[in-house]
Amino acid sequence: MRQKIEWRSASKTNYKDFCKTHPTITISFLEWKNIIYGYSEWFRNYILESGEKAKLPNGLGEFSILKMKRNCMKIVNGEKRINLPIDWVKTMAKGKRIYNLNYETEGYFFKWYWFKRTAQFILPQVWYFKPCRTTSRMITHYLRVDPKYQHIYREWQHNKI
Repeated sequence: MRQKIEWRSASKTNYKDFCKTHPTITISFLEWKNIIYGYSEWFRNYILESGEKAKLPNGLGEFSILKMKRNCMKIVNGEKRINLPIDWVKTMAKGKRIYNLNYETEGYFFKWYWFKRTAQFILPQVWYFKPCRTTSRMITHYLRVDPKYQHIYREWQHNKI
């Protein structure tokens, strides 16, 4: 039977592997875990506040926040369809579909993006990046707190592999 393998960077297994490969470094599990989570938080905040690309070590590639203009219409099976997110609160109140046009961000939407072309390992197209809920919600928080952030984030060239 196949066993499920869950990988987390701050797991006990990774800590034990670290201790085996670096026997001269004595650090407790809690300190090791705080260093990893602290770096991740710093990395996230740097990208959110600067809007720049940031490169992870060990050839994992670059990350940034991608600013994109949504196409209002798309063609599916030869027919035109509306390609806008639905505002469900207003839709339920009015009884008909109400679309969110993102007026506060001038029609742009923002998302975390991993530039796979900068990754230096074999077959990066097999992998995907999905930020945790807190990290993905931080973009909205930054945009609502200060509108300057929608001008800091850029429309990067993001050719897919």
